[in-house]
Amino acid sequence: MGQRALIAAIAAAAGAGAAALAAGGDRARPTLHEYIDLSSVTPDARLFGAVPAPGRNPEGFSRGDKIVPRPPGDAPPAPTEPIYGRSGADRDTRWRADRQTGPDDALHYVEVFNPSVVPFKRMTALDAVDADYVLSVAQPATADLAIGGDPDPDRDLFWASLVVDLRPGDEVPIPSVAPDMRILSYETAPPVPLVFSKDGADNFYVRSDETGVAGPHRLVFLADADARYFAPDVPGGFRIADIPRGLARPLPEPVRRSADRALRELGLHRGMTVKRAVDLLARTFRAFEAGPLPRSTDDLFWDLFSARAGVCRHRSFAFMVTANALGIPTRYVSNEAHAWVEVWVPDAAGGRWLRVDLGGAALRLDVANASDKAMHRPRGVDTLPQPPEYAGHYTRLEGDVRGLSAEQLAEARSPLPSPGAEPDDPSSADATGEPARPAERTVAPGRSLPEMPASAYEGKVRTAIAVDESPPDAFRGEPIAVRGRLVDADGLGIAGGRVDIYLAPAGRGGDGATRIGRAVTGPDGTYRAHVRVPADLPLGDYEIYAATPGDATYAPALSDR
Repeated sequence: MGQRALIAAIAAAAGAGAAALAAGGDRARPTLHEYIDLSSVTPDARLFGAVPAPGRNPEGFSRGDKIVPRPPGDAPPAPTEPIYGRSGADRDTRWRADRQTGPDDALHYVEVFNPSVVPFKRMTALDAVDADYVLSVAQPATADLAIGGDPDPDRDLFWASLVVDLRPGDEVPIPSVAPDMRILSYETAPPVPLVFSKDGADNFYVRSDETGVAGPHRLVFLADADARYFAPDVPGGFRIADIPRGLARPLPEPVRRSADRALRELGLHRGMTVKRAVDLLARTFRAFEAGPLPRSTDDLFWDLFSARAGVCRHRSFAFMVTANALGIPTRYVSNEAHAWVEVWVPDAAGGRWLRVDLGGAALRLDVANASDKAMHRPRGVDTLPQPPEYAGHYTRLEGDVRGLSAEQLAEARSPLPSPGAEPDDPSSADATGEPARPAERTVAPGRSLPEMPASAYEGKVRTAIAVDESPPDAFRGEPIAVRGRLVDADGLGIAGGRVDIYLAPAGRGGDGATRIGRAVTGPDGTYRAHVRVPADLPLGDYEIYAATPGDATYAPALSDR
């Protein structure tokens, strides 16, 4: 395969099929090689394939410079996968902190989401405390959830793939990425209608009301969540006294007495701003250290607080009790490997939950089922205080973390732009509306661009990409459909590959190309891109190119003539 030109130091072979673009008006719509009902194409540019619906998932979505394909719907359970609905995978409905405050041994975490949120998969959320410091769900009754909704650019998209053991009418606990997670679509194997629900602490469940349903089912669903949840940034200008008192769960009198004692020691009171209070709480409980816990009293909370001792579960428990006593609604959230808190903060729209990590201490973190996944990157940074004791722990994917590649670890530490942020240089955005980033690995046609170094191919499987079907002509501002296939050196289809579609003036070897959209390949390597011709594109003859940037396994490629 010859080397040509590309953006950001990656190149590939040239070629394309020609298409003439004409101005719109009274002329008939272009006839495509294959009729495609454009009303079924999702209106959100980040989604590819069918409109999300119960029983019908799209093919994938884009996030930053990555395509995240739909997980296989019929994959058998992996040896490391839990089966939700069986006792080993059920959530803890009641929990009490222990006095084992030394470092944890190896922790084991199984990822079900893509992009991966390791180690923050929400399995259990508890929001009530009794007089013996036992945590529970204050309102365990569940409410059914609507499936669907329009994808929102201020919300992050996720795939989930898990195995659930279904019985008619039985609610199966399932993990979530955030308390406000929406289920946009789902599929099961074998196929069966499902009902999703959640309780008062936003613990999620799924059930089937079909008579005769029984046994393990592979569940793949598409979800989204408010992007602000993942990067704690407390809005300013709101006082604790502005939070309605009923939102924070009441504490039993003996618990409140101990918590009030802690508030006095920290100088916290309801007259201060929520931002100042959460900053002080984060600084205090992030500074806990793993080590022995002196039994100075029979009050577990006070012993933990006064000794500033414990790992993630102790810090989160003590934070939750203290914050609720102050009047800030707070939950204890956990999974099989980690615990943290969710804090409700007021904002201009009313209020929302934030994920607040307090760190932890363990010999290592073993991550399973994540080797083929992208890494979730918050769109902002954690603005809360980070004392020295908080650095270097597994919760920040530092230290001994196994099961993730160096590339995944680097990706997870790179934040994305804030929701709604504009490109730094709007003139650098391409026809998809995405800013061109010099570091982005994007193959593009064009003889005047730099050639790709041989190192871009080293150790990777060679690939080829083709444009098999495209319209003979089109109109500015109108949608077109492009279809083709991505294969390896043996002609076998490559699933889940990102495909970029370009238009370039005919006869110029790809120079002057404009990217007009993206697609993702299906299980057999076929892609179907539904893209729109830019309304301001000059009239004339154009060539259609398809390109793939490759990944850690597959080499990049550009379509041949």
